[in-house]
Amino acid sequence: MKRNIIGSVMRHNKIMLLIIVLLVGLGIFGLVKMPKQEFPPFTIRQGLIIGVYPGATSSEVEEQLAKPLEKFLFTYKEVKKDKTYSMSQNGIVFIMVELNDDISDKDEVWSKIKHGLSNFKIQLPSGVLAVIANDDFGDTSALLISLESTDKTYRELETYLDKLEEHLRRIESVSNLRRYGLQKEKINVYLDRDKMATYGIKYNLIMGSLFTQTVMTSGGTIVSNNQELPIHFAETFSTEKEIADQIIYSDPNGNIIRLRDVARIVREYDNPDSYITNNGKAAILLSLEMREGNNIIAYGDEVDKALAEFQNDLPESVSVKRIADQPKVVADSVYSFVRDLFISILVVILVMMILFPFRSAIVAATSIPIGIFISIGIMFVFGIPLNTVTLAALIVVLGMIVDNSIIVVDAYLENLDKKMSRWHAAIASAKNYFSSILLATLCICVIFYPLLFIMKGLFLDFLRDFPWTLTISLMTSLIVAMIFIPFFEYLLIKTGLKTREKNKKKKSFNMLNFVQRIYNRALDWTFKFPYVTILCGICTIIIAVIIMSNLSIRMMPIADRDQFAVEIYLPQGSSLQATEQVSDSMQKILYKDERIKSITAFVGTSSPRFQNSYAPNLPSKHYAQFIVNTKSIAATRHILDEYTNKYADYFPNSYVKFKQLDYQNVANPVEVRFSGDDIAMLKQYADTLMCEMQKINGLVWIHTNYEEMLPVIEVKPKSVETARLGITKAFAAANIAMNYDGMQVGTMWENDYPLAVTLKSDSKTQQTLDKIGDEYISTAIPGVSVQLRQIADISPSWEQGQIVRRNGVRTISVIADVSRGFNQSQIIAKVQNIVKKQIEPNLSNGVNVRFGGVVESDSEVIPPIISSLSVAVLLIFFFLLFNFKKVSIAATALLSILLCLLGAAIGLLIFNLEFGITCVLGIISLMGIIVRNAIIMFEHAENLRKQHHFKARDAIYDAGKRRMLPIFLTSATTAVGVIPMIISNSSLWTPMGVVICFGTVVAMILVVTILPVVYWKIYGDNK
Repeated sequence: MKRNIIGSVMRHNKIMLLIIVLLVGLGIFGLVKMPKQEFPPFTIRQGLIIGVYPGATSSEVEEQLAKPLEKFLFTYKEVKKDKTYSMSQNGIVFIMVELNDDISDKDEVWSKIKHGLSNFKIQLPSGVLAVIANDDFGDTSALLISLESTDKTYRELETYLDKLEEHLRRIESVSNLRRYGLQKEKINVYLDRDKMATYGIKYNLIMGSLFTQTVMTSGGTIVSNNQELPIHFAETFSTEKEIADQIIYSDPNGNIIRLRDVARIVREYDNPDSYITNNGKAAILLSLEMREGNNIIAYGDEVDKALAEFQNDLPESVSVKRIADQPKVVADSVYSFVRDLFISILVVILVMMILFPFRSAIVAATSIPIGIFISIGIMFVFGIPLNTVTLAALIVVLGMIVDNSIIVVDAYLENLDKKMSRWHAAIASAKNYFSSILLATLCICVIFYPLLFIMKGLFLDFLRDFPWTLTISLMTSLIVAMIFIPFFEYLLIKTGLKTREKNKKKKSFNMLNFVQRIYNRALDWTFKFPYVTILCGICTIIIAVIIMSNLSIRMMPIADRDQFAVEIYLPQGSSLQATEQVSDSMQKILYKDERIKSITAFVGTSSPRFQNSYAPNLPSKHYAQFIVNTKSIAATRHILDEYTNKYADYFPNSYVKFKQLDYQNVANPVEVRFSGDDIAMLKQYADTLMCEMQKINGLVWIHTNYEEMLPVIEVKPKSVETARLGITKAFAAANIAMNYDGMQVGTMWENDYPLAVTLKSDSKTQQTLDKIGDEYISTAIPGVSVQLRQIADISPSWEQGQIVRRNGVRTISVIADVSRGFNQSQIIAKVQNIVKKQIEPNLSNGVNVRFGGVVESDSEVIPPIISSLSVAVLLIFFFLLFNFKKVSIAATALLSILLCLLGAAIGLLIFNLEFGITCVLGIISLMGIIVRNAIIMFEHAENLRKQHHFKARDAIYDAGKRRMLPIFLTSATTAVGVIPMIISNSSLWTPMGVVICFGTVVAMILVVTILPVVYWKIYGDNK
């Protein structure tokens, strides 16, 4: 920074002030208008492919459908094979497809996969009805709205929902609208088999009659002169009465048989496969998503207006409720962080005024609001949104912003004490320290960028804006310190510290002088016992490593929400009624708790994705899920503490999982996978491991993903008999299906409302194994039907409930949860020990074992973090080497970053916090802060040694005494700046605040006492 630049700015101060005012105004405008989110947008690189193969067993689905689909998917290089797995069940396969972490445009990849699937389907068995790719699996709902009533039918509710969607579609920022929980009316035709036998009417006759009457076909086109006239046949049926009057048989004598003569025709809602209730009332759900780049808080306000208008038109018995509300979550989150930001600003200013002379404190403190608002303005211009990550970066950097100004003001006071004029003292205060401040600032900035190049996937999405926000803030503070502070200190501060002390008639207590005196004594002691001092520094590092190694690790923390989920699992094959009973009982228990505001139950299905990292479960009759809204975040924690372990196994043959929302994209913390071809052998190893895991206190719901063996009824047609009677396998299966499940034979339309026409048996006989053989099957011989037992062998059998393949290989996973309150890391370590000592030594050839869950997640995250830190350390070393031109000094400054570990470890231990990704960010920040302090001290010593020919010992001794106060002030402001972050009790950011606060204070003490001694011992007594 050349002298004439600073002087020119000071001479043209009105222009400088005008620019600052405009930039601060831009920041205030940006704070109001810029996009706001809870977190940066995560790219969910998962998708779901569903293959429907009716009548096939899980083994047949695996061999004939899952395997071909896997081979097809693995031809795409964008598919991450080791994370892609299939679940083959009776008649259906679900394939969870995950794309590589470097995929940013997932829509393009899924478009290719969908196009390929449409061509590939012809290679699959003819019985495969559909192969559906759902690439919206990762889309997150911004709002979940329920529409409920005590007296309206589902069809009436759907009509109101149509009107609500019309209101919402007018909002530009609304993207997808998805419906959940709809139940459709049906026309059920209940066939009376006795009457059919009396009239000699067969199932196929009725099926054919109804199908041909309801199917839409073209009548052709008449081409006449210059006109083309399409021939349109009007629909045959418009009411269920017309279906009942349908003639299904007539003879030459005029005798006719209508459908009503052999069947009951009823319009009704069928027994559902799944349904949704809100606070016990039948409900349908509307999921709203937001277009990317919009302000979600403004989005919520617009939706509120639309809902208010819509509510005015509703009858009293119909109500609209919010189930999940991202705009509210974001508004609360942003509000609390902005509040913490301004509290941090006030706290830092207050601390400076206590420690620093009043006018000096005012000068330095002005850099905080100026730097913050200018930084927000720049973020607004470059499209960096305001979310908890960028706001956390602003809070973290808050203490660092004022550091540069403190150094400049401190140098100005020193220059005044040297009898330098105020003008030249102001210019020199910025000019002389520009290079060291720039180097220190660059070191702090650059230390974060390796994360952007090495991290991948969800963690990269999470961290992407953090380095940019921090860099903008620090570089802004550097410019403010070099341009604005010299003029402002020249304007307000007239005398130096020493001069002011001399002019005071009455001596008063001065905190800085007190600290300086204590430090001088400590410095004298360290120079008297240099090797003891260095040994103490080494011991602090060893102690820190020991403490860190015993901390619980959880890379992504829980989410602070006034909301949690409950998941209910019954054995596979359980009926919806059984699931409903457990669900209703659990709801009644929860309703009694006054801390709970609402419960939305999804029985037989799961909710849409209402939080980024909470993936919805696959629909199943043996599964239910609740979204429970509470009165506060604290209430959520207390309820989970009270209920989680108490009700886990409360209901027989079911497991109730109370799930606190978190940012860890792991379904189950403990997962051990056995891979191989032999299912029996895989199950044997899984059973052995489960028996051992049962002995570990703290593990619950230990099971495998193959689930239970399912009882089935196997029907083997007799080829000779079926051929003689003209009965095909498909026709026989259709006859049986109609008797038990019903069969859709057409659709009747009422304007845009479809009503499925379904044939069912009106038999009231109990459905048991011995009755199946009595079912009659129509033959090709007119008027002849035979019992199923005459043409087929019927026997009970067992089949795999679910066959899972991962990376194209059969894989059985032993899965377990960790009880609430137990140390997750310690529990997982015990499981790893069992696998290592008891399982791995006895594995057969062709069987492999590996860990999933948290172990797999951490193994994907921790190595990139270590690599990023290594690259950052290397970059800092080259910066230091370039500046100091001496390897030993650069290495000493670099190794000083280890001094931050003790404070960070002690802070996490005292607050009983887990070590996670935000702790890593805190330690990286500490590394930059410590290197900056080392640079400030060593620069001063190097200047004395080279320019004034001081001995190394004298130079560093003077540097320690002279630079301690600026280091103390900057460390104090950094530490107190994150206190609001600590007391916020945020599970995400409190650990980071603790690391920075404790780490800064302890590292400051170690740096100013140990580094001077190390510097002295590097040079000895040389000049």
